[in-house]
Amino acid sequence: MPTSQTVNKDLLSGAVTIVLSVFTLGTGLYFMVLRPPLLPEDIRFSGIDTTTLPPAFLEWLGVVFPTWGRFITGFGIVLLGIGIYLLSARILWLYLGTAAGILVAFGRFLYSNIAISSDFVWFIAAMFVLALTLAVVLMIKRGR
Repeated sequence: MPTSQTVNKDLLSGAVTIVLSVFTLGTGLYFMVLRPPLLPEDIRFSGIDTTTLPPAFLEWLGVVFPTWGRFITGFGIVLLGIGIYLLSARILWLYLGTAAGILVAFGRFLYSNIAISSDFVWFIAAMFVLALTLAVVLMIKRGR
Protein backbone atom coordinates (compact mmCIF):
# COMPACT_ATOMS: atom_id res chain seq x y z
CA MET A 1 0.00 0.00 0.00
CA PRO A 2 1.60 3.30 -1.05
CA THR A 3 1.93 6.03 1.50
CA SER A 4 2.40 9.75 1.26
CA GLN A 5 5.78 9.40 2.91
CA THR A 6 8.64 7.30 1.58
CA VAL A 7 10.65 5.55 4.25
CA ASN A 8 14.27 4.85 3.45
CA LYS A 9 16.33 2.05 4.91
CA ASP A 10 19.02 3.16 7.34
CA LEU A 11 21.59 0.38 7.30
CA LEU A 12 24.14 1.92 9.67
CA SER A 13 21.61 2.93 12.35
CA GLY A 14 19.81 -0.38 11.96
CA ALA A 15 22.99 -2.43 12.32
CA VAL A 16 24.19 -0.48 15.37
CA THR A 17 20.73 -0.73 16.98
CA ILE A 18 20.65 -4.49 16.40
CA VAL A 19 24.13 -4.91 17.93
CA LEU A 20 22.99 -2.85 20.94
CA SER A 21 19.85 -4.98 21.19
CA VAL A 22 21.93 -8.18 21.24
CA PHE A 23 24.05 -6.84 24.12
CA THR A 24 20.89 -5.66 25.90
CA LEU A 25 19.22 -9.05 25.44
CA GLY A 26 22.36 -10.78 26.75
CA THR A 27 22.40 -8.55 29.82
CA GLY A 28 18.73 -9.26 30.44
CA LEU A 29 19.26 -13.00 30.14
CA TYR A 30 22.20 -12.79 32.55
CA PHE A 31 20.01 -11.03 35.13
CA MET A 32 17.18 -13.54 34.60
CA VAL A 33 19.19 -16.75 34.67
CA LEU A 34 22.79 -16.45 35.82
CA ARG A 35 23.16 -13.49 38.19
CA PRO A 36 23.56 -14.52 41.82
CA PRO A 37 21.59 -12.57 44.45
CA LEU A 38 24.70 -10.64 45.49
CA LEU A 39 27.81 -9.95 43.44
CA PRO A 40 31.20 -9.34 45.06
CA GLU A 41 30.95 -5.63 44.20
CA ASP A 42 27.50 -5.46 45.85
CA ILE A 43 29.03 -6.76 49.05
CA ARG A 44 32.06 -4.43 48.79
CA PHE A 45 29.93 -1.38 48.06
CA SER A 46 27.35 -2.02 50.77
CA GLY A 47 29.81 -3.32 53.35
CA ILE A 48 27.28 -5.89 54.55
CA ASP A 49 28.17 -9.17 56.19
CA THR A 50 26.34 -11.75 54.09
CA THR A 51 26.18 -14.18 56.99
CA THR A 52 23.83 -11.79 58.81
CA LEU A 53 21.32 -11.60 55.97
CA PRO A 54 18.08 -13.48 56.53
CA PRO A 55 17.31 -16.15 53.91
CA ALA A 56 14.10 -14.31 52.97
CA PHE A 57 16.18 -11.33 51.82
CA LEU A 58 18.17 -13.51 49.44
CA GLU A 59 14.92 -15.06 48.20
CA TRP A 60 13.56 -11.57 47.58
CA LEU A 61 16.68 -10.70 45.58
CA GLY A 62 16.04 -13.89 43.61
CA VAL A 63 12.72 -12.36 42.55
CA VAL A 64 14.00 -8.82 41.99
CA PHE A 65 16.92 -9.54 39.67
CA PRO A 66 15.00 -11.81 37.28
CA THR A 67 12.34 -9.08 37.13
CA TRP A 68 14.95 -6.47 36.25
CA GLY A 69 16.33 -8.95 33.73
CA ARG A 70 12.93 -9.31 32.12
CA PHE A 71 12.59 -5.52 31.86
CA ILE A 72 16.04 -5.33 30.28
CA THR A 73 15.10 -8.16 27.93
CA GLY A 74 11.84 -6.42 27.02
CA PHE A 75 13.80 -3.26 26.19
CA GLY A 76 16.20 -5.36 24.10
CA ILE A 77 13.24 -6.79 22.15
CA VAL A 78 11.94 -3.26 21.49
CA LEU A 79 15.43 -2.23 20.31
CA LEU A 80 15.59 -5.29 18.07
CA GLY A 81 12.27 -4.33 16.47
CA ILE A 82 13.57 -0.80 15.90
CA GLY A 83 16.80 -2.12 14.40
CA ILE A 84 15.04 -4.48 12.01
CA TYR A 85 12.69 -1.65 11.04
CA LEU A 86 15.65 0.62 10.28
CA LEU A 87 17.25 -2.11 8.14
CA SER A 88 14.11 -3.11 6.30
CA ALA A 89 11.88 -0.01 6.42
CA ARG A 90 8.99 -2.37 7.29
CA ILE A 91 6.83 -0.80 10.00
CA LEU A 92 5.64 -4.28 10.99
CA TRP A 93 8.83 -4.69 13.04
CA LEU A 94 8.07 -1.62 15.15
CA TYR A 95 4.68 -3.07 15.99
CA LEU A 96 5.96 -6.59 16.70
CA GLY A 97 8.99 -5.45 18.71
CA THR A 98 6.95 -3.08 20.85
CA ALA A 99 4.17 -5.61 21.50
CA ALA A 100 6.55 -8.42 22.42
CA GLY A 101 8.84 -6.23 24.51
CA ILE A 102 6.13 -4.73 26.68
CA LEU A 103 4.50 -8.12 27.30
CA VAL A 104 7.82 -9.64 28.38
CA ALA A 105 8.58 -6.73 30.71
CA PHE A 106 5.19 -6.10 32.27
CA GLY A 107 4.23 -9.77 32.44
CA ARG A 108 7.20 -10.56 34.67
CA PHE A 109 6.66 -7.37 36.66
CA LEU A 110 3.12 -8.48 37.49
CA TYR A 111 4.27 -12.02 38.30
CA SER A 112 6.97 -10.83 40.71
CA ASN A 113 4.61 -8.45 42.50
CA ILE A 114 2.14 -11.26 42.99
CA ALA A 115 4.98 -13.52 44.21
CA ILE A 116 6.08 -11.05 46.90
CA SER A 117 2.50 -10.11 47.84
CA SER A 118 3.12 -6.49 46.93
CA ASP A 119 0.86 -3.78 48.32
CA PHE A 120 0.95 -2.26 44.83
CA VAL A 121 -0.06 -5.33 42.82
CA TRP A 122 -3.26 -3.50 41.81
CA PHE A 123 -1.18 -0.75 40.17
CA ILE A 124 1.18 -3.20 38.48
CA ALA A 125 -1.83 -5.20 37.28
CA ALA A 126 -3.30 -2.03 35.79
CA MET A 127 -0.02 -1.37 34.00
CA PHE A 128 -0.01 -4.94 32.69
CA VAL A 129 -3.58 -4.54 31.42
CA LEU A 130 -2.51 -1.36 29.60
CA ALA A 131 0.50 -3.17 28.14
CA LEU A 132 -1.69 -6.08 27.06
CA THR A 133 -4.22 -3.68 25.53
CA LEU A 134 -1.45 -1.89 23.63
CA ALA A 135 -0.02 -5.20 22.40
CA VAL A 136 -3.44 -6.27 21.10
CA VAL A 137 -3.99 -2.89 19.41
CA LEU A 138 -0.55 -3.08 17.80
CA MET A 139 -1.21 -6.61 16.53
CA ILE A 140 -4.56 -5.53 15.07
CA LYS A 141 -3.02 -2.48 13.38
CA ARG A 142 0.19 -4.19 12.21
CA GLY A 143 -1.33 -5.26 8.94
CA ARG A 144 -2.64 -1.85 7.98
